[in-house]
Amino acid sequence: MTTSEEPIRIGLALGGGAVRGTAHIGVLEVLEKAGLEPAILTGTSAGALVGALYAAGLTAAEISAQAHSLRWAKLVRPARTRKALFDTRHLGAYLEELLGGREFTELERPFAAVACDLITGERVVMRDGPVSTAVLASAAIPGVFPPVDRDGRMLVDGGLVDMVPARLARELGADIVVAVDVSGPLPRRPPTTLVHVMVAVSAMQPGGTQRLTEDADLVLAPEVDGYAFWELSRITEFEDAGRAATEQALPLLTALTGTAVARREWERTQSGGSHV
Repeated sequence: MTTSEEPIRIGLALGGGAVRGTAHIGVLEVLEKAGLEPAILTGTSAGALVGALYAAGLTAAEISAQAHSLRWAKLVRPARTRKALFDTRHLGAYLEELLGGREFTELERPFAAVACDLITGERVVMRDGPVSTAVLASAAIPGVFPPVDRDGRMLVDGGLVDMVPARLARELGADIVVAVDVSGPLPRRPPTTLVHVMVAVSAMQPGGTQRLTEDADLVLAPEVDGYAFWELSRITEFEDAGRAATEQALPLLTALTGTAVARREWERTQSGGSHV
């Protein structure tokens, strides 16, 4: 890589998938070890949470420690409202503390989260204001968690409109876009509760695979279908799946990076050359 140029910017688009989103931690761990840390992050739902923490400066190991220490009974309580089954005020306070009260402008890396406007159905990209409320909005599965009132809009789970925001990473300036899709097929064991059903439905987005192949340079699809979206006890297995998928793709990502460097140098010489 030429020293006169800025390094190639890898954009990492992290998709939704409830607890399956902990596979993103394994992806980040491998990229860190390979010296290919993402310069730009985008995320939806669980991907927004992991992406926000990494953009705030936490390492993959630190995010993993937080994931393994989660106790949902303390963070999510039964709701006293007709809008959702659970109250997320404690979860919001936890996110605010974990993120150090940061706003988007205070993050160490560019980051954006995606939500859906419940009234209009529009895709909403969040890039300013408090990061914690953006993450909460991006992960607000309708009926399970309450909508988040942010900037005068009622926002819910971004997976309804953009499960893996790969194109957004490109728009933020990424030279190479790596998309991580952890939605996968439905779990082999059928859902047994209303919450399980609603979480599973939230991960469905017809046509998403085709869009990803068009928007991303590399699509990682960790093998997460062996376990359900809601299985907190399987975080280790999800992380392992993320590591395995990324390790397998490292040669291709390295080649893509080399090609991006060569293309940038070629474009530089062409723009600086003389034409007859």
